[in-house]
Amino acid sequence: MESLATQPEQSEKLQNSATAQSVDNSAIAAAASLPKVVPLVGSNKSVSKKSIEKKIIYSLNVTLSCTEDGSIRERELGLTWVPETIADLQDEVQDQFNIPVFDQKLTFGPTTLSSKESIHSYSLRSGDSITVEYTTEADVAVMLETVTFLQKTLTFLVSVEPQLHLFPISRELEASLQTEMDVTQVDVFRKACHSGKSPKRRIADSVFFVKAGGLNLLQRLHSAILRLPFKVMPLQVQLLEIGMCQMMWTLSAKTETEAFMLEELKLDNIVQSLFRVTLVPNATISPPRNPYTEWMGNIQLEVINELIATSAGCLACVAEYESPNIQIELASSPKFLEQIEGALQSLPASFRNSYLLVMSLLTALAYNLDTHRYLCKPHVIQSIIRTWKNADPTPENNATRGESVYLKYCSALQISMLCASRHSFTTQYLQINELLEQFLSEADANEIHTYERELDYWLNKYIPYLRVVYMPFYAKKTVQACGSDQRYRNLQMMCIETHVLFFQVILIGERERKRMVDQGLMDYVVCLPSVLPAGSRAQQRAKDLVTMLGKEMHLQPPSLNTMARARLAATHFGFDRVLKAPVQELLSEVY
Repeated sequence: MESLATQPEQSEKLQNSATAQSVDNSAIAAAASLPKVVPLVGSNKSVSKKSIEKKIIYSLNVTLSCTEDGSIRERELGLTWVPETIADLQDEVQDQFNIPVFDQKLTFGPTTLSSKESIHSYSLRSGDSITVEYTTEADVAVMLETVTFLQKTLTFLVSVEPQLHLFPISRELEASLQTEMDVTQVDVFRKACHSGKSPKRRIADSVFFVKAGGLNLLQRLHSAILRLPFKVMPLQVQLLEIGMCQMMWTLSAKTETEAFMLEELKLDNIVQSLFRVTLVPNATISPPRNPYTEWMGNIQLEVINELIATSAGCLACVAEYESPNIQIELASSPKFLEQIEGALQSLPASFRNSYLLVMSLLTALAYNLDTHRYLCKPHVIQSIIRTWKNADPTPENNATRGESVYLKYCSALQISMLCASRHSFTTQYLQINELLEQFLSEADANEIHTYERELDYWLNKYIPYLRVVYMPFYAKKTVQACGSDQRYRNLQMMCIETHVLFFQVILIGERERKRMVDQGLMDYVVCLPSVLPAGSRAQQRAKDLVTMLGKEMHLQPPSLNTMARARLAATHFGFDRVLKAPVQELLSEVY
């Protein structure tokens, strides 16, 4: 592994390189050409009108009707200038009431107002009343402050980029980095998108940020940082790169922003951040010799850990998107898999957050069955097994019981999803058998759920887990690899039981129960006791699960159509096909 201890030697070469000198003029020119931030495209509002005039000269009585909670509020929209278009009014509603323009429906009496029309075309006068129907408010001020922060930081970084390629940097530049790259705005943004708000409110914040040009600026700033060599970057710039990954992770975690992210996300940038420090399996990472201060060397491992954790977390969210190409692209890369193995085997045991997020990334990749031929390679499976075995609390890792149990749970889900595949099998089945048996005999769904909620970890995809519990007993080739039919059946039943445990864990939460119902999948959970082998532990867990659901919600018996599909999935076709094919077509193939 290339050690971070080589920073001074590498930086001396950079100081004398022609490359560092040649970027000077082009970088400064690029900084000068950067566009200024415009809060939202299409705004015709004149700032000078508002700044010069102080007296309210145009006002409307506004009824704010929120469709999320059904609330209705009466407010006055006071303007210090006379608007010309409905778009002007929408901008003011956004500024004064924190309702994003894209979420507004304005009506004047029975007429819906179009943003393209003028005020006069509707004979709308000061003192009139309008209604604004909307889904939820957004934290407009914080989102626009973040957009401004990204623009200013990008302009500054491009202007000083030539100096950052040299070593050592001047004290003046180091001081400027501290003031111009204040990453506290990243935390403000993330808290605005997460803390104490309804899901729709958090989504509104993220969508507003994207529509305001924030995602585009975020990508450009991340690209600029990646042009710099990580190992000689000042700490403040390293923290900024982590912040960029954190912000993209926040945006990627919402299904409502999936379309934006798939269209604009530069996946290579996130992968490059994951590769910034090469991690070699079974090699120990030592704190590097620091080129700036004595104490910084002691925190470099924390910086590496955070960079791996945030980039892996973002990739895990992106890998859950309905884009099989992304999953195949990552899983088929030997370099990517080697870095994942290195993260699982080289980081200190105390960096459990990185382990969990890397495991989540592997699980998201395994949602696509076509990735299993890459993920089921013995060295990848062995990395997961090693992480699993090292999860127990020790004086060295300071792990709590909750952390230990949850890491084992994630490892069990990952391995059982791979072992259960029709197209793949691992030769380490004896080790896996033993680990799954021990884990399942001790696992408590409530304990796992409690720790999962502490992490604020939410899943959006459930079909990959139903695919495992509805897996038929098949695959003669796999049986031959095991040496006996019974041995494979035992492993398969433990894989199924592990995923029944998964539904025991997530369906404790009301949000997940609602999502399962909304996606039309809850009936397939209710059918599990009737399709799993009688007397098995998996069937008993399924019965306990349905009993718990009956206490928490009003369950209706599944339809005959659903029951038939569930039976055919478990005995012949698997879950994916029964969701798509007509029941009569499936029955005709069986009988």
